[in-house]
Amino acid sequence: MSLPVLIVDGYNIIGAWEDLKKMRDKDLGSARDQLISMVSCYRGWAWERIIVVFDGKSYEWEEVDGVEVVFTGKRETADTMIEQLAAGLSVKNQVEVATSDFAEFRAASNVGAKVYSAASFKEQLFEKRNSYRRMTSSDSKAGLLLNDVLHKSVRDSLDKLRRSL
Repeated sequence: MSLPVLIVDGYNIIGAWEDLKKMRDKDLGSARDQLISMVSCYRGWAWERIIVVFDGKSYEWEEVDGVEVVFTGKRETADTMIEQLAAGLSVKNQVEVATSDFAEFRAASNVGAKVYSAASFKEQLFEKRNSYRRMTSSDSKAGLLLNDVLHKSVRDSLDKLRRSL
């Protein structure tokens, strides 16, 4: 089974995490960059794709450090975009959504997504980070190989590439 896709309600998380909220009050762009940086290191081993959605003035979809960053257009809210993404991606993927917005929680849950509140999402990040550290620490595994930490889908892709050479 492949890793899940994570959809993050960007401004909702920034407003809920005290450190990002303080940063937002001084410089919104820095708070956005910090959130993206925080989640980017989890892509590939905790989540297959990470999509962070923000309300915007003009539609923009870009990749930053392996994270898909979406700014909605004038006539669309981040909430609407998150609902559409969760519904569309849940057909073929396991989807997880990070938001403390109750309406988003219900909408994402209704399409089968696992939903984290802002607080539980922060706990998930710490838990995943600590799990990764335990897995890669020299005390827990002598002779750790790259093969031991790569997800099966990545190993399969690399094996396929190797065989085609």
